[in-house]
Amino acid sequence: MAYSIVETCIGCTACTKRCPTNAITGERNELHVIDATLCIDCGACGVVCPPEAILDENGDFSIGLKKQDWPKAVVIEDKCIGSGCELCINICPFDALSLQHTDRIDDFFGVSTLDPRKCTGCRLCEDVCGWDAIHIFPLRPEFKKPVEALTDQEKSLMQMVKETVAVPPGTRVS
Repeated sequence: MAYSIVETCIGCTACTKRCPTNAITGERNELHVIDATLCIDCGACGVVCPPEAILDENGDFSIGLKKQDWPKAVVIEDKCIGSGCELCINICPFDALSLQHTDRIDDFFGVSTLDPRKCTGCRLCEDVCGWDAIHIFPLRPEFKKPVEALTDQEKSLMQMVKETVAVPPGTRVS
């Protein structure tokens, strides 16, 4: 199940600007829609949604975060093989990663370096890195709105979505 937007959406367009795959469409002040075929379940939309109207891949509400708490990539330089690999740099849709020279003796051209102003925390770089050199923080479970913080309307919407879409076994159902 891909991320979805429920009717509490105010049409602010914050999610459309943050989505790395352009999976979200909608007019200002109207309910937006996520194209499941384009959604990569990264959660970038959920953390910027002011009314917290986005359900994650498990049907749980995503929690909005303050800008300074938005997910960001962290590159572990000692694990990054840098030049010659560049998978993370090539996959980043926002040009948030680039090769930068370091003083490491084993890397002539540099290692992957993050521009945090451009990073959406979409996890594409983390997923493609075969050297475990990139991680996104905060971790995905920290994006879920606690069940006790849900309004009655949110609980009803969440239940409706979970009943209409088969949730894979083993996923969290509140």
